[in-house]
Amino acid sequence: MDAEDYCGMDLFTDFTFEDITKANPPEKKGVCVIKVKKRGMPPDEIISQLTTPIAGLRWEMVQDYLTSRIARINNITGCPVIYLGSAGTGHTSRHTLAGRYRDLASRHTVQYPLWALLYFRWELEYGWKVSDEPKEMEAA
Repeated sequence: MDAEDYCGMDLFTDFTFEDITKANPPEKKGVCVIKVKKRGMPPDEIISQLTTPIAGLRWEMVQDYLTSRIARINNITGCPVIYLGSAGTGHTSRHTLAGRYRDLASRHTVQYPLWALLYFRWELEYGWKVSDEPKEMEAA
């Protein structure tokens, strides 16, 4: 059994996937996923490469924050799925799949690890499935 079989990739057969740098998800509620299409530099080497530039900021609070976020890439296993989330979980929520996509690029806690992976030549895909009950679908 390979890693894709092991981590339930068959759960995402009804999802739409696009290159994360060019995705165009809809302004609808649903579940989103980020998966690895192609791996680049190993995570430990990425962290090593980024240690000096982050230290060069000379602002300990920022250094600690960035280092802790980027260290999350050490949690990537053989499973291609590296993020699973939902958008529009509340009845009055204005979050959408497109909004979550924008968040990932600009203010989400996972943005720094994503940027690091992309910089070091990882190819990532953003996938989504529209759902009126995203919270339940994400949990399932």
